[in-house]
Amino acid sequence: MAKCDTTICKIGMSDEGPNKFLILTEPGNDVTQLQIGFEGPSSPDVKLVTLSNNNVSVTFVPIVGGDYRIHILYKGHHIYASPFKCKIVGDVASNVKKMVCGGATTKGKVGQDNSITLDGRKVGISGGLTARLVGPAMPTLTFLYNEDATITLGYNVTSPGLYKLFIKFQHFSVPGGCLKLFK
Repeated sequence: MAKCDTTICKIGMSDEGPNKFLILTEPGNDVTQLQIGFEGPSSPDVKLVTLSNNNVSVTFVPIVGGDYRIHILYKGHHIYASPFKCKIVGDVASNVKKMVCGGATTKGKVGQDNSITLDGRKVGISGGLTARLVGPAMPTLTFLYNEDATITLGYNVTSPGLYKLFIKFQHFSVPGGCLKLFK
């Protein structure tokens, strides 16, 4: 069985450099059966190194700060205390400013499905977005996470009028994410 060094996720880990933790293994365990997964605002680059004592050093570099959960599995099962909660500090605002919006951002159609594509691939943002559409009628909003790591925001309104769309990552506005939509 494997266990993780409890120093895994101290508050203050950074998005600016590599962060490390150690997975302690018992003699005879097959370290190729370990799996690491990250759940959070970005998908970090991860490097695993098996040490001479069969422990595994994990180095990861998240692109944006925020709250993460680190899943460590051995033979398909979570190790003790996994997933681990981790807060990464960093300059989220500058990364959010680099996101790209495209699609029905200035004019949508009443009673039809409209969509906006959000692209955060260059800055590693692949989730954690919120949206609010304010106007004369209650809209339907949906997020679709695409295979190419873009995100499609779908919306449908039932009444014409002026709507304001607010898209945020954490509490930062996405460029083009505060839009006036004329229906």
